[in-house]
Amino acid sequence: MLENRLLLQYLSDDALDQIEETAYRLLDQVGIELDHGQAQEMLHGLGCQVERQRTRIPREVVRWALDHVTAHQESRNLDGTLAFTFGDGRVRFHNGGGQPYALDLDTGVSRPATLQDIADITRLLDALPNVDHITPLFGAQDVPAELMFVASTAAMLRNTRKPVSSAAIDKARDVPYVVELAAACCGGMDAFRGHPNLSISVSPVSPLKFTRDVTGAIIAVAQSGAPFHSLPAPSLGATGPVTMAGALAQQHAEVLASFAIAAAARPGAPVVYCSRISPIDMRIAISAWGGPEVGLTGACAAQLAHRLGLPCDTYGLCTSSHLLDPQFAYERLANALVPALAGVDILSGVGNGGGLVAGFEIAVIDDEIIGLIKQIIGGCAVNETTLAYEVMQRVIPGDGVFLSELHTVKQVRQGALWLPTLRPRGGDAADAGAGMVATARARAKEILRTHQVEPLPDDVSRHLDEIMTRARRELLVN
Repeated sequence: MLENRLLLQYLSDDALDQIEETAYRLLDQVGIELDHGQAQEMLHGLGCQVERQRTRIPREVVRWALDHVTAHQESRNLDGTLAFTFGDGRVRFHNGGGQPYALDLDTGVSRPATLQDIADITRLLDALPNVDHITPLFGAQDVPAELMFVASTAAMLRNTRKPVSSAAIDKARDVPYVVELAAACCGGMDAFRGHPNLSISVSPVSPLKFTRDVTGAIIAVAQSGAPFHSLPAPSLGATGPVTMAGALAQQHAEVLASFAIAAAARPGAPVVYCSRISPIDMRIAISAWGGPEVGLTGACAAQLAHRLGLPCDTYGLCTSSHLLDPQFAYERLANALVPALAGVDILSGVGNGGGLVAGFEIAVIDDEIIGLIKQIIGGCAVNETTLAYEVMQRVIPGDGVFLSELHTVKQVRQGALWLPTLRPRGGDAADAGAGMVATARARAKEILRTHQVEPLPDDVSRHLDEIMTRARRELLVN
């Protein structure tokens, strides 16, 4: 763990016990709605009670499952080299995914997202220093729906060398293509199985529903060897209880059931615990992603995940605002800071706006917000150097000015003070009119103009082309 790191615990051990116990009772007594014959057979063989409508999972099966999944602790770059390891006390950040609309970088107006937008935003995210992991931010609307996940993954892979994941997949048929695309970039399928360079998310349907497609996708991901992120998203008061404790228990049950299916399909499957709880706005009956409950439940989910020895991925950089306004800023900061302080391993949402839109300038602003969050959770280092007694002993009886001291220079260079990079503090009146959004938009354009990602080797690029040709032929026909 990092020295001096701030770490807040939101739930007591007793509260965690009660949430876990409620999740076990849900799985054992209420069960999951499971519409997949193979999964029913596998779970029945482990001791689950399978009925027509529901499959009940006793706690001994859940415990077996937890013993037969592996915590996915290593995140790898596109070429398969190690990028970072979870559990070291640091918080990593990745962008959201699958938004169908993009804020046009020239006009600022929302429009349908394209495959070129995925390529461009990936290159931008590759350049942003505080973005650690990339997934296709947009759902490209200029390709057939049957090809969207695979085409989006291919466009992303050509424009970054950072760790990556596919967009959340809901059909088993897409899994072999995205895995093969990723494997082509790290040396082939054997290399992928040894050190996978792509993770895949699948979302159970709240409350506790595992459709044929979703279950098939979980099985396909587990069997492929790709790290599996279970991504339920219960909405407080709609698809989950209105109380955070109840929704956390339900989400915990959904994650555990996902792991049971994954472990049954391939014992040892690498997994990550995810949280995407959101409140519902009772006046208009839609999820309000800017509500503080997003960050609070993410913080609590981190404790539940770490109790199981698993890394935790939660949503945090989120807002209900459809404008890049003060509400946009304070909701994002609050919902990201709370789980970051609670020790979550990776936070999602970079680039996502309110509703179904994402934007280049949003990603740039988020990178600035992340820098601020990292400074806050870094805590206050106390040691002989930072106490600075000898410096004070010399300066105070003298001119009383610390600005020119070598100690000051060294400590500033080491990050003693947070320095904004997007817009300097102060500035003159003429500069103030441009605003943060315009500045972020200009920064995004400059990055896209200057940042180049090293091209994939020719043989890898040709292999990706071949996979995409086959995907078009097979997926569009079927």
